[in-house]
Amino acid sequence: MPKECKRLAEVDFPIAVVSKHSAREKSIRHGHPSTLHLWWARRPLAAGRAMLMALLLPDPGDAKCPEEFRAKARELLLKMPGWNTPRMNQQVKSEKGLRKALLTFIGDFANWDNSSNKDYLATARALVKAAHPEETPLVVDPFAGGGSIPLEALRLGCEAFASDLNPVACLILKVMLEDIPRHGPELAEELRRVGKEIKEKAKKELAEFYPPDPDGATPIAYLWARTVRCESPNCGAEIPLMRSFWLCKKPNRKRALRYKVVREPSPPGRGQGEGNYHPTTIP
Repeated sequence: MPKECKRLAEVDFPIAVVSKHSAREKSIRHGHPSTLHLWWARRPLAAGRAMLMALLLPDPGDAKCPEEFRAKARELLLKMPGWNTPRMNQQVKSEKGLRKALLTFIGDFANWDNSSNKDYLATARALVKAAHPEETPLVVDPFAGGGSIPLEALRLGCEAFASDLNPVACLILKVMLEDIPRHGPELAEELRRVGKEIKEKAKKELAEFYPPDPDGATPIAYLWARTVRCESPNCGAEIPLMRSFWLCKKPNRKRALRYKVVREPSPPGRGQGEGNYHPTTIP
């Protein structure tokens, strides 16, 4: 691709569609790389994938865009399932129509559901190859953080170089860009096996700190708080200094503790917690 040729991102970009897919991606957990390890400034994969592709492809409407790329792009887009229609055939004949079709493809490819679709993957990689027939593009990200940009570069068939000053980011990058692609499903199986061993070992070592409740349930956590004793001569209850008694605020699963003073002859009083569904009953 000639250096003088404008990239597609310099002319237009499907920002509304990509923004919608990026916002939806935040709620996706199963199988998403963001669950590998917390990174505070992680960029959406949808935005990285779309912008990288728009930067790697030339603008078909530019006078210096190779005619070979235009012809190959038309061929590849019309091979997409559902794209070979009379309307699309007519649209891609013009340079502006081909640009619009490429932007539509990039917007659709930003969808997480299409990120591993074999048709979208093959077409995206073939388009990048058509734009750079001489050599495979190298994408460099010197401050890669959570690794969204280099990961999407690999997805598009490019070579990627990533680094960061933070050692946690470097570990995330190494695992995501080197270890997982190199070992594949075998690494996942080994991780499950080792995780199971660690879980069983930890369960034995910590069992004495989590004795079963009278109903047989095993506690999973404790609420720790400093306490003060009421100085009233007729009370003497121990009051925990807690900012909130909420356990869960989900609409369909609200749980809270209600502090109840139980008066006894001796000692004068004590406090105990009990489960409660309604936050209004918290004293």
